[in-house]
Amino acid sequence: MSKASHRVYIDESGDEGFSFRDGAADNGSSDWFVLTAFVTRTANDLQTVKIIDTVRDEFGLHPKKHVHWKKLKHPLKVRYAQMIAGLPARAISICVHKPSLLEPEKFRLRYGLYLYCVRYMLERVSWLVRDTHNPDKYGGDGTADILFSNRSGMSYEEMKDYLRRLELMKEHGQDIRIDFDHVKIDQISALSPGRAMGLQLADAVAGATFNALERDPYENTEPRYIQTLDPIMYKNRGMLWGYGLKVVPREAMADIADQSCCDWLRDKAKT
Repeated sequence: MSKASHRVYIDESGDEGFSFRDGAADNGSSDWFVLTAFVTRTANDLQTVKIIDTVRDEFGLHPKKHVHWKKLKHPLKVRYAQMIAGLPARAISICVHKPSLLEPEKFRLRYGLYLYCVRYMLERVSWLVRDTHNPDKYGGDGTADILFSNRSGMSYEEMKDYLRRLELMKEHGQDIRIDFDHVKIDQISALSPGRAMGLQLADAVAGATFNALERDPYENTEPRYIQTLDPIMYKNRGMLWGYGLKVVPREAMADIADQSCCDWLRDKAKT
């Protein structure tokens, strides 16, 4: 049985393409790509993720149905967000505005954009685990079991090799901010969302974040879901920006500066 003090579920929303849509009728790539972690303490993980059973029951879904954010209608998304917001958990979202990337060709390389997000994500996961580890109350060794939603065609061994390179770079004094004492590479694995309820919760938070950022064909976004989820977003001394919500690159803020639909995001950046 794992001695890890935390359990981390990671899923995504959006796509990694760079062929952006041109007009409402175009089905091009999303402007945003979001990678989200849903973090629980191992001691109460099972009790926490079993909220999925409650969601299925309340929504009239089959007891083994995968609760997929994209397939829910607006009222159910609101209710789902309300239920998640009351859980003893934390969430982190890395949000990349692809049109603002200064050197997009680098992110078209194999897994380029995804690994870029993983690095930012594991930085914040390691800080959260480090700062909330309480062995006397919850037990565990101060590390995290990290479970990714299995992606078709993704080599998780290549991801681990990438992280090992980062760990070596850190040992040689480079500015790598992942705390590898709390994020152990050999504790990373992948499963399909249907086999881990926590991944379905990560999917929901990722979808809620994406809906708050990605404009629909009518140039609208829906921030209500992510605002509802604010109680579980990771904050450091009350600061959400850069912790539970990391928007990259910096140039993305200029793109949304005059969009009234993103007032909530600019307000978070100021707090």
